Amino acid sequence: MVKFITITPQAALKLIEEMGSDITILDIRPKEEFQVEHIPGATNLDYDGHQFQEKVENMDKEKNYLIYCKSGVRGGYFLDKMRDSGFNRAYNILGGFVGWKVSKLPLEG
Repeated sequence: MVKFITITPQAALKLIEEMGSDITILDIRPKEEFQVEHIPGATNLDYDGHQFQEKVENMDKEKNYLIYCKSGVRGGYFLDKMRDSGFNRAYNILGGFVGWKVSKLPLEG
């Protein structure tokens, strides 16, 4: 089922717990912010970084993705880009990293 939606931080945590290794968590914030703190298990893919579009095109479009930026805005744009690029399923975290942190959910860094 094709699905592209924005979900609450709590729903995102539940999704991570339920899907485990079947979901790829992408932090699209700058590398410097990622290195300070990030969601456990996340991979950094700097939205403003070089070769961003090329990296996205080389990603497995069949996988499940959970994406987040700092506040949720860039994540929403990226969600649309993923849908337009032929991905099957991706979720964006409402409020991004800030929403996750304010919700006092697990952090790594």
